[in-house]
Amino acid sequence: MVSKELHFTKAAEKLGISQPTLSHQIKMLEIELGYPLFNRVGKKIELTKVGEIVQQEALNIQGSIQNMSSQITALTKVEVGELKIAVLPGEITDLVSTLCIQFSQLYPNIKVFIETTDQVERAVLENRADFGIGFHLNPNDMLQVTKLYDEEFYLISNQSNGEDRVSFSSILDGPLILFPGIHQCRKILDKTSYEVGRHIEPTVETSSIESILNLVRSGVGRSVVSRTLYEFYDTEDLFFQHIEKPSLTSAVSLVMKKNCFINFAARKYIKLLVREIEKLHLYTEKDAINSLKSSIL
Repeated sequence: MVSKELHFTKAAEKLGISQPTLSHQIKMLEIELGYPLFNRVGKKIELTKVGEIVQQEALNIQGSIQNMSSQITALTKVEVGELKIAVLPGEITDLVSTLCIQFSQLYPNIKVFIETTDQVERAVLENRADFGIGFHLNPNDMLQVTKLYDEEFYLISNQSNGEDRVSFSSILDGPLILFPGIHQCRKILDKTSYEVGRHIEPTVETSSIESILNLVRSGVGRSVVSRTLYEFYDTEDLFFQHIEKPSLTSAVSLVMKKNCFINFAARKYIKLLVREIEKLHLYTEKDAINSLKSSIL
């Protein structure tokens, strides 16, 4: 708490103890370790390098205690509890949220919390999520990252020109209805357009996939959406084209803590997720999926 607040009095108040008691406890720990944990500069304090090590190990211990509690709860209550999922904002959020409807019908006594964040790995490491789902997850010695499938992005429109493929540069020539910059699809579009020396100026920006589909239907413009979203929603009246030169794809991965107990709720949700991925015939990593099934499902 002191390392979080960087203030002894505030930390003591949060802990419900007196400031002298807290200072004494810190001092005793410093004596035991043989090194100071904080640099004291007037009324301000900061962690020393040794303090940073102790802080990380303390968080690991705290995580172990929470893990132990989760295991006991999972073993004793089974279908009662909560499920916490971290997910990148954008396309994957729709997939995760839609599956929650089915999950809640199967397990009504399990509360589901979805954290939309661009720091999926941190949410898992800090035990704010049982697992996370995202694109381009960074390697970490404490995390197990399993590639689920390759997401392809389509150009969609309200009429067909008879071609099933379209070059990336040509999609920038007409009016576009796109997600805002925070969405992964938009980030990929912006990055790719920059690489080919172009700049995207959408006619409409909206976070609502239903609005995008309706605007495309009405002829306001075309859009670029993930295959997952295209398959998930009623799009039979729309036409899609594969994008090439370059193609737009991104790997979708599942991230969990290594050697961490996977509770009942997480196992059941991941099972639903894998089943949905296979049903949509996405470009899955067969070996990774099989390994996931054998290890936790």
